[in-house]
Amino acid sequence: MLDKTSFPYGAGFRSLTREILEPVTLPVRGELPAWLEGALLRTGPSKFEVGTRTYNHWFDGLAMLHRFGFGRGRVTYANRFLMSKAFTAAAETGKITYAEFATDPCRTLFGRVAAIFDPKLTDNCNVNVVGAGGETVAFTETTMPMRFAPGTLATLGVFDYQPPLRGQVSIAHPHYDAARKRHYSYMVEFGLQSRYRLF
Repeated sequence: MLDKTSFPYGAGFRSLTREILEPVTLPVRGELPAWLEGALLRTGPSKFEVGTRTYNHWFDGLAMLHRFGFGRGRVTYANRFLMSKAFTAAAETGKITYAEFATDPCRTLFGRVAAIFDPKLTDNCNVNVVGAGGETVAFTETTMPMRFAPGTLATLGVFDYQPPLRGQVSIAHPHYDAARKRHYSYMVEFGLQSRYRLF
């Protein structure tokens, strides 16, 4: 997965492993509007190697949360790994243990067959950040979005849908209806009769 080219966006394809837990002030070229105050929160793939293996696709990298703070004409930056089960297991074992978009941790035929009957859904939420139900939530395309603290980027755990929903696949970009102040999304439940669940 490591990119060896020097094109301008090559940094997006290299691992970023350094956490910046205390916000640092970034240089500003020009001037920010006086009214600009708040934070821009993002998530994205950051770590592409675990032990001797690399993830096969950019979508698979372990998630890192990013916070750009704005106020009084300044910009600050902090980042932190999302402490998902996928990240924790990789850190503890030195192995890729959760299947991602294009990376399968099962190297043997037996392991692949066993995974059909007991799939481990990833909680490596490296696609989108949404404010939902009074929480700040990182999403991926599984049904395990992760809550985190917007100020410190500390991981708080899985976001629980109320009422609980069943499914294996969801979308990372729920639609927000500002007039109704509601999010809309869907899940897919696979089975003998697969179902879409709109919520």
